[in-house]
Amino acid sequence: MIKNILLIASCMLIISCASKQHKAEKLVKSYLATHLNDPASYDAVSFGDIDTVFKRYAETKQYDSIRSANIAAKQKVDKIRDTLMNLITTSKMAYMEALKRQMQYEADTGTLSKTIRSNELLFKGPIKGWSIAHSYHAKNAAGFIVLHNAQFRLDSDLTAVVSAQDGR
Repeated sequence: MIKNILLIASCMLIISCASKQHKAEKLVKSYLATHLNDPASYDAVSFGDIDTVFKRYAETKQYDSIRSANIAAKQKVDKIRDTLMNLITTSKMAYMEALKRQMQYEADTGTLSKTIRSNELLFKGPIKGWSIAHSYHAKNAAGFIVLHNAQFRLDSDLTAVVSAQDGR
């Protein structure tokens, strides 16, 4: 019984992936039909496997918040450094107090920087879209047939090409 359930689940997963692959290829071909210099010259060579594009940590509000706090702490360090230069000649007590604050702000910036790096490594955001590579022959603007190696970004619903980048 368990073997049958696993077999059915595996088949559904394969069909789902194949369906997304087919949908992506169809979407790219449709896009090229309206964006090539000479759509009649189009000849597909190969498609890569569809790949998921996730939202990056740097695109989140949490990243913006931590980064802003880090920038503010760095600005405080710079300000205290300037203050220290002025206090070095006037008041030893004020100088020592400012030095303590500088060390605290520097520790804060280090902690915040580590938090950002750690979160970037651990972060797996929601699906932002899909990506697929495609090689094809088509005429360029000069009328010569050339090989194109392009990367296409598709929206998360697989309904539109968001961007195309030709690497030739």
